[in-house]
Amino acid sequence: MLLQDSTLQLSECAGYFNDGLNGFSIDKSLITLARSGYLALGLSSSLGGSGGGLSDVVEAIASVSEQCLTSGFVFWCQRAFMEYLSASGNHYLQSEILPMVLKGELSGATGLSNAMKYLAGIEKLRLQVEIDNENVTINGFLPWASNLRPEKFVIAVAGQTDCGKSMVIAVPADISGLNRGEDLQLLGLQASWTSSLKFNNVQLCHSWIISDNGAEFLPKIRPAFLLMQCGLALGMARRSLKETRQSINTNNREVLASRLGASTATLSNLENHISYLSNLSAFTLTQMRQLFEVRVKLTRLAVEVVQMELEAKGGTGYLKPSGTARRLREVAFLPVLTPSLVQLETELYRHRLVKEKSDGLPYNCH
Repeated sequence: MLLQDSTLQLSECAGYFNDGLNGFSIDKSLITLARSGYLALGLSSSLGGSGGGLSDVVEAIASVSEQCLTSGFVFWCQRAFMEYLSASGNHYLQSEILPMVLKGELSGATGLSNAMKYLAGIEKLRLQVEIDNENVTINGFLPWASNLRPEKFVIAVAGQTDCGKSMVIAVPADISGLNRGEDLQLLGLQASWTSSLKFNNVQLCHSWIISDNGAEFLPKIRPAFLLMQCGLALGMARRSLKETRQSINTNNREVLASRLGASTATLSNLENHISYLSNLSAFTLTQMRQLFEVRVKLTRLAVEVVQMELEAKGGTGYLKPSGTARRLREVAFLPVLTPSLVQLETELYRHRLVKEKSDGLPYNCH
């Protein structure tokens, strides 16, 4: 768990980070997460981590998100990027780039939202890649990526060659031909360094390739990508249930107590599912469906319980400086976080059309 003073720092800055006020940079949170050891959770000691499992990472992201979703979100971005490098087998990236990301000196950005939509059959890869004996050249445009600390980030992106081969590549902020746009104006999480990226003949040597087989690599890292996202909604739901519980009194008990009890039971059930899924070493199609369902249900629960918190707080919760008002703006992001709920439910619909005989096959076989 975070030390009490670190928790207090995140909580005190949450409103400023959400609104993106000048003078409050989210790198303060990254430094706190690095010093607390949170970034090292779930990472092999051979790579500089402290060990542990994926469930430890999910719980850590949830703990941070309870205090500040903006901090929880950049934590997820940072840790997801580290997961890609850990899974890559690329010695240069693991020995030279990963330590700087682990210390919070570099921001790790996950530019794979487009790739996840590509996996779901929703859209084509936006980046075009050319590869020769020495270099990889990238062209294209990404309209949205987060944790893009100005001049101090490395982003993981997926692109496709003319022959249809997909690749995953790490791209540093200072490379020639990479242009970061202005920060996008968001409803919340404004300090999350969210912007667009234009790639104009970005040329990198092969040591920056995370995987030269995106078709194999992307499905492999997708379960961890989604499970760590669950920590965001998990933290939000826990905090709002706590706030609602503290707001119950003799005047509202009869109305709120049963709803609170039902939501608490639902959350407990979802927590059990997350624990189970986090300990799997490989996923079948059935288990991937379960993961999609958990992510959908948990996100919807978070949205519902933040609304219930507002009802329990009454007018004080609607005041703009209140934590409740901030959480209303924060939680609105979760349904559109890639893969969005609509995208996940579209995939679930497609999965229901898959024949029963496919259920026992490994997920990576499809």
